[in-house]
Amino acid sequence: MERPKYIAIRIWFVSLLLTFSSAVAMGQTTYREPIYLAYIQGDMSRWEAIIRLMEERSDDITDEERKELVGYYYGYIGFLLGTDQKDKAQGYITKGEKHLNALLKSAPNDVTALAYKGSFIGFRIGTNKFKALTLGNESISYINRAYKLDSQNVQAILDKGNLLYHMPGIFGGDKKEAVRLYEKAVLRMEKHQNLKQNWLYLNVLTTIARHYEEEKQWQKAVQVYEKILQQEPEFSWVKDTLYPAAKRIAAKNKK
Repeated sequence: MERPKYIAIRIWFVSLLLTFSSAVAMGQTTYREPIYLAYIQGDMSRWEAIIRLMEERSDDITDEERKELVGYYYGYIGFLLGTDQKDKAQGYITKGEKHLNALLKSAPNDVTALAYKGSFIGFRIGTNKFKALTLGNESISYINRAYKLDSQNVQAILDKGNLLYHMPGIFGGDKKEAVRLYEKAVLRMEKHQNLKQNWLYLNVLTTIARHYEEEKQWQKAVQVYEKILQQEPEFSWVKDTLYPAAKRIAAKNKK
């Protein structure tokens, strides 16, 4: 007999499939909302289920839908690498690169696709550090090219920031400059994007807050977490874990 948890997941998956099928038939896209809910609830099994639904029609999608799917791969691969699921991450890296190659074949100077391409090569390094020697320059080249083509493109800004944040200082890494770029991306999103149900916006703010924690700047971290919760009060990771801990340490350091 199936356990209640798996029955519930199956029911949810079927209902989601029906919702998406209806939306596609009416020319609507509904992936943004369920991805966002999966993100703020910390439910990556749902995130993966949504990816699978998109993959079912990936042979007949527009370039914008293809970029959307790549963006969901991008977020999910980051989660997999962060939880040391390297083999699984490699499978999604391969899928993402297939879509990126198709995008760049039709539009070689697509800035968002170029930035993603650099990051996906970087993800491959994340699955095997020994690949840094052979793939590092290629990853840097794609990201720098994207940023040079359009330094106001949010994805190019973020991937340039990620590159500088994670690269060792001896090779040109610069965490302060990376955070400046993250903050630039936040301003661009606030000015030019719809922030409602925007998981990436919350993700970038959280990255900035966690950098402040790393630097022991607890009050700054608290301020960013409060900004996040103003935007999304139900972001469980921040609400239940990160914000209370940072606020407690900030208060203790004031004494």
